[in-house]
Amino acid sequence: MTVPVPAEIREHTNIRFMKKFKRYEPMVMDHSAIIQAKTCFRKYFYRIVLGFASRKREQYFGFGSCYHKFREILEREWMNDPRPHTEKVIDQAFQMQCFGNAVAATRTLWKTLGMRDPVVGDKWDFQTEARLVESCAVAFKHWQKEKVQNRIEVIAVEQNFVVQLPDGEYIGGKADQILRWNQKVWGRDWKTSSKTQDAYYTRTLDPNDQFTRYTYGEQALCGEPVQGQLVEVLFNAKGTKSDPKKGPTLHQHLANRSQSQLQQWEKEQIVFNKQLALLREEDTWPMEERSCPFCEFHSVCTKPSEAAQMAKLEAEFTVQPWNFLSREVDD
Repeated sequence: MTVPVPAEIREHTNIRFMKKFKRYEPMVMDHSAIIQAKTCFRKYFYRIVLGFASRKREQYFGFGSCYHKFREILEREWMNDPRPHTEKVIDQAFQMQCFGNAVAATRTLWKTLGMRDPVVGDKWDFQTEARLVESCAVAFKHWQKEKVQNRIEVIAVEQNFVVQLPDGEYIGGKADQILRWNQKVWGRDWKTSSKTQDAYYTRTLDPNDQFTRYTYGEQALCGEPVQGQLVEVLFNAKGTKSDPKKGPTLHQHLANRSQSQLQQWEKEQIVFNKQLALLREEDTWPMEERSCPFCEFHSVCTKPSEAAQMAKLEAEFTVQPWNFLSREVDD
């Protein structure tokens, strides 16, 4: 059996809608691609099938990507040192070296992505390079404490996985970490958010396709039960007069998944795959109007003809085929 690579493109045999555009729909479906379809099939068609993306990189995407890079390099620096854990825990100079290298990698990515500090008054004006480095320092202190406690063993960092479902379709993902905690395997996912943590994240842990999908994929990868995801959220928000600085702070949440939940998710994903197969067969991608107020493609859908919609896509968007292994894509 040949496992497709994440960038491998699915063949579309009945192209009837927007014929002049090439199809880029990947063979391996990750959470972010599927959630586009669950939000709106037409949005999925524009972004995942045709590969169109906004020309402007939103500040929060770049900020989150840079923070991920810090956490990745920090852990890799630790893992690459062959000394026993006990020796590394008491070596403060080594830990500061890990921190320095991780911050340097983060700042390099900030420049590579073309990131700039937003102008004062912008919605995201708190997401500056200085706030990013301050956030890294807060995460570093948390990381140091975790290493001292020595209850969590990190098995893998930025681990890719591709898994075949019973219907023959493939799912994939990039796990931030796979770890062993209290002798059991978990995944860990790093998030950045400006939402109020306890009020917002508690309601998003379950149901949550990403956390279930990653648990399913990591379990197939590891060959033993995976308990769920440790969700670690870096909180930063725009200040107010009464509270001029909100964050950075770290909040931890558990997204447990039972074997029954994983089995049910598998059944539902297979049904959803059948829906997508029908849309490809008909080359018809229905709109979901409830998503319009927040959709970057709204201006496209308002055009009165197929030709006008295609012209709008070409004028305002760029082709950036979806590949979940790249931090260049929007998450």
